[in-house]
Amino acid sequence: MLIQNFIISSTLLSFAISAGMPIANAQSKRCESESVSISRSGKIATEITFINQRSTPVKLFWLDYSGQRKFYGLITPSNKITQSTYVTHPWVITDSIDNCQGVYYPDDQPRIVEIF
Repeated sequence: MLIQNFIISSTLLSFAISAGMPIANAQSKRCESESVSISRSGKIATEITFINQRSTPVKLFWLDYSGQRKFYGLITPSNKITQSTYVTHPWVITDSIDNCQGVYYPDDQPRIVEIF
């Protein structure tokens, strides 16, 4: 089994980082790519391990078949969640107040995604 490490950053996965500043409005911030992402049929199973390397918790959401966030878990600092998923199912990482930090698109290999 091939496992590769991916670092969630503004360069690698086009993440919108808020630099730790709170968002002024009441709505949570969405990543640009999140607004055009939805899950499609699940035919190719895969697995992702999300590891939180930050000093603050992050939230994990699945984007469902209509593009809506579905909460899957809180990842506390230095902890991880291993998630079974499908190649066509995007995942969103947010900060504790639901501001998008990035969108991850799985492929057909098990992956480790480190969140910095």
